[in-house]
Amino acid sequence: MTGYDREPSREPSHEPSRFHLALEQYERALQRLHEVLTLSETDVVRDALIQRFEFTFEMAWKAMYRWLRERAIAVDDSAYTVLPVALRHRLISDEAGWAQMRQQRNLTSRTYREALAIEVAAYVRASGVQLLDDALATLKSRADE
Repeated sequence: MTGYDREPSREPSHEPSRFHLALEQYERALQRLHEVLTLSETDVVRDALIQRFEFTFEMAWKAMYRWLRERAIAVDDSAYTVLPVALRHRLISDEAGWAQMRQQRNLTSRTYREALAIEVAAYVRASGVQLLDDALATLKSRADE
């Protein structure tokens, strides 16, 4: 029997799924956001906080997208379409909070104004990071459903 005559292996793959990879990226991004939240706010720290908030938000909705797609739930690849579907599937629970977070993220990615940066940084500290923490906990607890 040659190598070409053998049947393909039917052993389960030990490669992490796309969802698990997205979840790991989300968790690392959130850890980086928490790091900057421990620092006293200066212009530089505020800019770092906003940048880390932006990429953590991106990793959050993309992890939700991967969770949904892994379960054959049809959803387009955008935060605008993923968040309502994630809400229906109980990956997030605060609809208004996530709508506000998406709005805050969109404001910071288009232009820089110091007053807006101060507002967004305050939002992240006051409630944005808690929503991100809650979503990560939910995704981790439901990872193997």
